[in-house]
Amino acid sequence: MSLSEVIAKSLRQLERINLVEGKGHLDHPEDLVFLGDIEGARQAISSMEQTIAQPGTITIKWDGYPALIFGSNKDGRFSIMDKHMFNKKDGTGRQVFSPKEFRQYDKNRGVDRGDLYQIISSIWSGLEKADRGSTGFYWGDLLFAKPLQDQNGYYSFKMNPNGIAYKVKADSEIGHMLGGKTAGMGVHTFIPANAETTDESTSLDGSIGNLHNNSDVAIVPSKMPITPKVKINNKLKQKAEQEINKYSSAVEGLFQTAPQARNAFNMLFTVYVNKKIVSGNLQNLYNDFITFVENRKMTDSMRNKISIHLNAHKEGVIGAFKIWIALYNLKQNIVDQLDKAAESSPVKGYLDDGTETHEGFVANGLKFVNRMGFSAQNLRK
Repeated sequence: MSLSEVIAKSLRQLERINLVEGKGHLDHPEDLVFLGDIEGARQAISSMEQTIAQPGTITIKWDGYPALIFGSNKDGRFSIMDKHMFNKKDGTGRQVFSPKEFRQYDKNRGVDRGDLYQIISSIWSGLEKADRGSTGFYWGDLLFAKPLQDQNGYYSFKMNPNGIAYKVKADSEIGHMLGGKTAGMGVHTFIPANAETTDESTSLDGSIGNLHNNSDVAIVPSKMPITPKVKINNKLKQKAEQEINKYSSAVEGLFQTAPQARNAFNMLFTVYVNKKIVSGNLQNLYNDFITFVENRKMTDSMRNKISIHLNAHKEGVIGAFKIWIALYNLKQNIVDQLDKAAESSPVKGYLDDGTETHEGFVANGLKFVNRMGFSAQNLRK
């Protein structure tokens, strides 16, 4: 292998390593085979093993709405915004310093977000007080926006209409945080004061950073109330490793010679599996994928290029889906154990059909979500 080839391979590996670190969103472990081919798949297994080895680092993925970023810039000026505002290239989204300016920002771009403005106005002073004395931004989810009522010893709330309904034991550490508050914010991520995009964010690892619980808005950490006991399923792990070893070259050939931009090619697979999840059926992945591509909106020229490529790399496509399923099964076994551990927690979550579960959990830069449960419900709506 020439020096240039070695360098190119090293750069590709670095790109894959950065898949789950230093960016503004979290990936599912199984999707790393689409996002980083074989190195991504191996990284998924490694991250799951680290999760098992360090259960104290696992955090709850609160299902709130909307997701908001709040805090003080390097000049100490406080702001509240959403991800898209924060990431706006010209920086104007980060120049919103009052509820009035928040609303005017939307008005200037022809957007009306209805009741959100009243919510922003009601939580502004509380979040500003909780943030006082520090710089940097916190990313979290609004859990409730009006005082909670004690109902038979529990507080109940559901901010995401398509998501999880929560019941929190009032006489618990988290329950005491929520009692008497007008709103609650579950925080999970810190962004430096001089950051220009959410790609520069880092996990709070279950803490609330330098925030204070000193206002009428509860600042809720994402740390699990009870550290779970989790074991790796060696049979499922071995199955994933076997599939990776068997299809290694074929999968690398499929993704590394893609006929379009890598992000766009990756998206064909991630969008497709989400559609399969919504359908509730993970069978017949290869044939249904070919049909999906044939009906995907794109130019005839690009569709033809992709079809030729997929046909030439059929084994790679089949292998990618076999690896995805094996990683999914290994991940789901971990999720099942975490859900079981959470049954003894004072924080309960429920799907619309009454199934007790959470949106998911976060560890090692990845999200551990029951996609046939929460994701299917959320995406269907």
